[in-house]
Amino acid sequence: MIYLIDGYNLIFSLIQSKESLQTMRQKVIHYLQKRFAARKMSGTLVFDGAHLRDEESGLSYPSPLIVAYAPKGQSADEYIVEKIRVSKNAKQITVVTNDRGLAMHAKSAGAKVMENHAFITWLQKKKKRQRSVDVQESPKNIERLEKIFEERLKREDG
Repeated sequence: MIYLIDGYNLIFSLIQSKESLQTMRQKVIHYLQKRFAARKMSGTLVFDGAHLRDEESGLSYPSPLIVAYAPKGQSADEYIVEKIRVSKNAKQITVVTNDRGLAMHAKSAGAKVMENHAFITWLQKKKKRQRSVDVQESPKNIERLEKIFEERLKREDG
């Protein structure tokens, strides 16, 4: 599954802060980087407009999460819809947004849609690990096995 995340939509729907937009953006990027790496996921976090000169370039963030800024004259929504339309398998794409218009366009292009809060909640859940099961024999079963073993020993000796 590939995730296309509407960056500012995510930030504004989940974070209520007086910090600068750049600071909030950095926090979201680094949070998602950790979660994507832990879950071995891939995706693109898309923001409107070009990055600021004093900010890291969108291409400087390591995989598995790409940070992209929509080109001049194109919104993040348009960028996301274009990515879906040119993809070879839109069914493998999930768009993360609360924007109803983008969600409608994404669905009509064949992608899945997940709301921001549901996505973050899902990311925060720990992956279930397969637990090793300690097998303990019951006293009755041990007694039964001892009898079988003793009977075989008697037959072999006899």
